[in-house]
Amino acid sequence: MLKYSGLVTATLLAAVQGVSAQDLTLEDEPALSAEDAMLLDLIVVKSATRTETPISEATVSVSVVTEDQVQRQSNVNSNIGQILSKTVPGFGQSTENLTEYGQTLRGRNFLTLIDGVPQTNNLNNNYRALNSISTTAIQQIEVVRGATAAYGFGAPGGLVNIITKQPEDGEFNAQISIGIKASPTSLTESFSYLTEAGASGARNGFFYLVNGSWEDTGASFTADGERRPPDSFGTQGGTDDIFAYNFLGKLGYEHENHKIEISANRYSYWQDSDWAGIVSGGSRQSNTSATPSRGNLNTRTPGTDNLTLNGSYKNDDVLGGTFELQSYYNDNTTTFTRTEFFGTQYDQYETESRKIGSRATFDTPFPWDRLPVDIVWGLDVLNDQTKVNPIDGPVDTPKYELTGIAPFAQVRADLFNDRAILSAGVRYEHLSVDISDYVNEIGTSVTGGTLTFREPLFNISGSFDLNDKFTVFGGFSQGFQLGDLGRYLYNSNFTNVSQLSDDGQKTDSYELGVRAIGNNWDASVTGFYNKSDNGVTYDANLDIVLSPEQIWGIEVAANYEATDQITFGGTLTWLEGEYDTDGDGKYDSDLGSDRISPLKLTGYVEYTPWDWANFRLQGLYSGYRNPDSEQFTGLESIDPYFVMDAFADFKVNERSKLSLGVENILNADYVPVLQQSYSVQSYGYDDYYYAKAPGTTFSAKYTVKF
Repeated sequence: MLKYSGLVTATLLAAVQGVSAQDLTLEDEPALSAEDAMLLDLIVVKSATRTETPISEATVSVSVVTEDQVQRQSNVNSNIGQILSKTVPGFGQSTENLTEYGQTLRGRNFLTLIDGVPQTNNLNNNYRALNSISTTAIQQIEVVRGATAAYGFGAPGGLVNIITKQPEDGEFNAQISIGIKASPTSLTESFSYLTEAGASGARNGFFYLVNGSWEDTGASFTADGERRPPDSFGTQGGTDDIFAYNFLGKLGYEHENHKIEISANRYSYWQDSDWAGIVSGGSRQSNTSATPSRGNLNTRTPGTDNLTLNGSYKNDDVLGGTFELQSYYNDNTTTFTRTEFFGTQYDQYETESRKIGSRATFDTPFPWDRLPVDIVWGLDVLNDQTKVNPIDGPVDTPKYELTGIAPFAQVRADLFNDRAILSAGVRYEHLSVDISDYVNEIGTSVTGGTLTFREPLFNISGSFDLNDKFTVFGGFSQGFQLGDLGRYLYNSNFTNVSQLSDDGQKTDSYELGVRAIGNNWDASVTGFYNKSDNGVTYDANLDIVLSPEQIWGIEVAANYEATDQITFGGTLTWLEGEYDTDGDGKYDSDLGSDRISPLKLTGYVEYTPWDWANFRLQGLYSGYRNPDSEQFTGLESIDPYFVMDAFADFKVNERSKLSLGVENILNADYVPVLQQSYSVQSYGYDDYYYAKAPGTTFSAKYTVKF
């Protein structure tokens, strides 16, 4: 391993992710080392400012998970929520299911994008946005931690921008990978495999990329050998017995100042299991996991079909700066599983969402030689049509159509001989939601109508270099979302949507931190606080409650290169939150554990004894939490657990690599945080929800480049 240059160390520090990026190149080594080339490529991100910005100049908290990290983590677990929980501070512990419900960013919902295209269903959140693309199509993941209006339309906790793979240099490049995964409990029933193939190239300004993958997953088993339910968290969706494919295609042309690109990504999965019958047997007191039974309760095969079309045009010479126009289309249909609970079989349903939108972004420098200032400004337009389709029950939710228009402007100035950066801006969101007439879940006829929201969102942030090692940064930002509108319309007792409040949920977010860079180390500490006057919580009867709430916490990350062969580091995330139950102006109850995760510690050590071999050992500790709360998800304490994974990469020759992995190498016997928070013993809910996580699982992957 090469020692990091100051630029590379700065990049790692600004990413503040607590993981060291390593890469075993499969090509002949260029003049710049493969490791440095890969890290230098991370310097530029778009998620924080809408324009290409060196990550070391970001004035807000940004994390980057590289392609190498995504691929190595996905060798043992391809769940994106799991990857982010182990690599990004501020991200809650994974549910170890398809759902991201209960996995928050700084205690709040986040907006998920694919190449800037929104995937999150803000009108009726299905909490599947993170898992709407295969990891085989991902180049890197950019995470903005804290409320942001950079992309708008629903990002109170921050945003996750999944960047898809880009064409490699050269006229033709190809890659094929084959991976397998299995549990020692039952090699045959747990056997899973993944195949991936891709090609890309560029010539005479034209470039292209095609990438496809197919995945077939088997069953999973707990540490004590029990079969896990295929849907181990209600109707939110499990990861067992799944067939999935992903296709990514890109075509573009670049000449002088102009670049045009079109892309399509199609991800589809369906769950066909012989164990989709009644789930029971969970007991917190007896420490027994809920287990499935043979059969199939589903009327229709559960699954997701997600199509994203994207087109962009960029010109580097408009008004002395750059101009970029993006237009997109996203079509997502998610079919949920059907469940039986307390002797009642609940209706199966699916959600449909179609989004059409466009973004115009100008990056215009001011003509001031003495003060380097530029302004990023433009306009966002979005149309989102969402509906819930009953499969074997009545229609009890309306159709929604959201139309949003948002002009924005962001000014940035470099001050004091580039020792300080100041950024400030405003975004004005005008949203209208048309809601059709419907009959809700409790049988009330509701007259539809239009809800209108007009929200100015402000932000200001900055950084200052104290010396060549230490930088302080901080700021204030606002985010806005509609709240859990779908759930509120589903079972609330009103007869006309005009009776609804038009307030929505605005979040004020503050952060203050310091980061430091040494010759072979980096570290950062960030404190944050956010509040909203119309937060969404649930009472002990699972009825929705809108009330003031506040959340605060701290994030720590550090990396240290002990020798040329050994690097280690880790992260710490701690947060707490409370809300006002009766509107008297006093925060008198803790938020539940579906919002506030326990203390999270991650750590890793990497060892590279030779240039053809790399080893990594990593762990995640989730702490104890006992909220003082009457919320449904605050009625149970959360027990701690510790999970450790191991990886190894071996360069077989100049064009092939073998990757090995072991997930949960200590065979830890534990229940994820969200499943614990829902396992309310006094209600008997633990019989169904108390489902343990997978035990030890082995994986292997072989990759060949041409």
